Amino acid sequence: MRPLELRLKGFRSYREEAVFDWRGRHLVGVVGPIGAGKSSILEAIAFALYGKTPTFERDTKSLINQTASECHVELRFEVDGQVWRAARGLRRKGASGHQLQRLDADRTEAVVLEPIAGEKPVRERVERLLGMDFAAFCRSVLLAQNRFADFLKATPRERNEVLKGVFGYERFDGALEAAKRRVTAAQLLLESLDREGSQLASARAQLEVAEQRLETAATRAAALEAVREPYERAAASTREAATRASEAEVAQARLVEAAASLPTSEEIDEVTEAAGESAAAIEQAEAAVDAAEAARADAEAAHAAVAERVGDQMAFASLVTEHEHLVAAAERAALAREQAVTAAREAAAAVEQLGAVHERAIATLEDADRSLEEAAEKVADAERALHAARHADMARTLRAELVAGQPCPVCERAVATIPKAGRAPAIAGAEQALDRARRGETQAQAAHRSAANDATAADERLGSGRDRAEERARDLERAEEALRAADAALSAVQSELVDRLGEGDPRALLEERTRELADASAAMERTNAAAADARAALDRARRVGENGRDRLSTLANRIVSVWGMLGQARGVATDTTAVRSAFVEAGEALLEGHEHARTALAAAQQESQAATGTMRALLEGVGLEPDDDLTMALATASAEHGAADEQVRSLRATIDAGADLDGRITAARTDHALASRLVADLQPSRFLAFLLEEERRALAELGSVHFEELTGNAYRFTDDDRFEVLDMNAAGTERRADSLSGGETFLASLALALALAEMVARGGGRLDAFFLDEGFGSLDPEHLDRAMDGIGRLVANDPRRLVVLVSHVEQMRQTLEDLIVLDKHDLTGDTVVVAGATLV
Repeated sequence: MRPLELRLKGFRSYREEAVFDWRGRHLVGVVGPIGAGKSSILEAIAFALYGKTPTFERDTKSLINQTASECHVELRFEVDGQVWRAARGLRRKGASGHQLQRLDADRTEAVVLEPIAGEKPVRERVERLLGMDFAAFCRSVLLAQNRFADFLKATPRERNEVLKGVFGYERFDGALEAAKRRVTAAQLLLESLDREGSQLASARAQLEVAEQRLETAATRAAALEAVREPYERAAASTREAATRASEAEVAQARLVEAAASLPTSEEIDEVTEAAGESAAAIEQAEAAVDAAEAARADAEAAHAAVAERVGDQMAFASLVTEHEHLVAAAERAALAREQAVTAAREAAAAVEQLGAVHERAIATLEDADRSLEEAAEKVADAERALHAARHADMARTLRAELVAGQPCPVCERAVATIPKAGRAPAIAGAEQALDRARRGETQAQAAHRSAANDATAADERLGSGRDRAEERARDLERAEEALRAADAALSAVQSELVDRLGEGDPRALLEERTRELADASAAMERTNAAAADARAALDRARRVGENGRDRLSTLANRIVSVWGMLGQARGVATDTTAVRSAFVEAGEALLEGHEHARTALAAAQQESQAATGTMRALLEGVGLEPDDDLTMALATASAEHGAADEQVRSLRATIDAGADLDGRITAARTDHALASRLVADLQPSRFLAFLLEEERRALAELGSVHFEELTGNAYRFTDDDRFEVLDMNAAGTERRADSLSGGETFLASLALALALAEMVARGGGRLDAFFLDEGFGSLDPEHLDRAMDGIGRLVANDPRRLVVLVSHVEQMRQTLEDLIVLDKHDLTGDTVVVAGATLV
């Protein structure tokens, strides 16, 4: 396996997409500070191939960059001349993606020749391509950080798995499985041939019986075919006679139905007589309607005359009601006016009282203003007296320091006159006088505030009283206006009532006019009812007459329907004479049609009986019952003949095919024996075990050569396949590998890796790449140089081989020419590609 290109995005510290091109490169160093993403390159290669890494074999979602929601890794590589592309993707939420594709070439727009999808199918195909599982890959190809010595310390069985994959010995396992499948196939073939022999013997025994059955079936089919044509002619005659008989029966049924539809003579007589009686009844009812309409017109004229005298009754009633309401409204308006007068007087008296109170409050406030001014003057006088006393005392104190014309030490002004010596005024008396003045001012201020509050309250109450007085005055004006309006409305209505009803009680006059109009209305309603009854009687007589005409029309339609059933289109008038004549003619036609249908039915029945006898005789001639179906019998006989013929041909074919059975059995037994011998020879405990033992011995011998070179002849491996260590500085003392120091363990593991690569190169194997992660930090400069020389020879011996070294040792950086230089971002910790790769 030789990597060509690696792409990764969102993987570990690679948040952005990075591309590592391995084409044309052989010995590559990956350098950079700790945490720069060096080991992540090798983990990405392992993840692309196997879906896991040496660090994360289960919780692979931890490989996603901490700031990303998904990651993608793609590796393009070459195996045995074929180009493959492995791609895997992980998501924090949702399913992962796994793809493996075989490409037609190593180019961007390559054609996919073989697609494989799914985690397990991809992993299994990779294992077959590389010839090793993940564990073997980590022990031979990718020597990860802290796992460099896995092969050195592995068990013999684990080393065998690595060697089988590296040298292609897993093909022996495939050959063994193929041989086992060949044994199974040969055994199945023998069993199949045994069954075929049994079937051949059975076919020979059944052939004679099948041939007799074929002859019998042929004879039966021929006999049935001979009577088929005459039987079908008789069956056709039977069907035709049945059709005519059915038509005659339908005609008879139609005549019976027509006869049932024809009216009876009693119905004809009853309908025509009823039609005559209904005409006389209609004439009488029309005369009664004329008389009732004349009486109704007279009553309406009398009612109109009374209504004209009375006028609009509803308008009168409304006017009387309105008069009564206006009388009550006028009384209410007068009462409201009296109440408004009383309220206005009371409000005016209250304003006079509040005015007096307000004047007294203003006088008190003016007195308080004068007292407050006097108190303030007294306080000012006391403060000036106290200030003078204090100033005089201070001047006497500073008198000795004062110089006329010089600045005063207190006020800094020039001293005009030096104070006289003597006793200072009494400061305490001035302070007491100031206290008394201030207390007097405080009392004056309190009295002033009280008087101001009282004056404000009195002013507010006076304003409210004046507002109420003005409102009551307006109420009085509105009440007087309402009274005047009520009186005017009442006068107008009273005048209109006198004009319409006259002098007197309006309600009594209205009731008298109402009674007179009610009497006229009652008389009009009685004549209207009589006229309505007359019209209703006329309507009933007309409905009876219409019903008679409908019944006569119904009889005519029934006779027309009978003519239609007889196949004739005739019309019938709706008068009594035409209906009676049509009734007689239709009855005669029904009798004639019935006789014709009876004769046709008898002839068809006779013909059907004759044809049925012919069919029965034909069936009896071929051994069938009268109810049997000749067509079904013929089909059954043909099917039996075909089945017998097919069986005979099949048996003969079976017998012919078994002609070489003995030879095929002999060949199958020979193949089974050969495959069984091959299975026995390919058992792991024999041939493969011998090969692996030889490879382990050769690896130990060649590894010793490299181990001595790397350690200055200090160590080598034992000559057997146990890979124990011989300490040459201690007279070849044998030591266990786990007793070596860290640097010695690294050199021992590197020696085995170099030896393994050299052996594979000699045999043309598939180990075209090595990935070594760290371990160089445990070596001193001398051993580091030796290790690098050995790795250099590994690359020089095979120009196709790729070796990738991951280290942060500075000497490594100075030694290697082809470097991938990485760094990490100071804030985010993301990988920064400095050289040797591309960060997209």
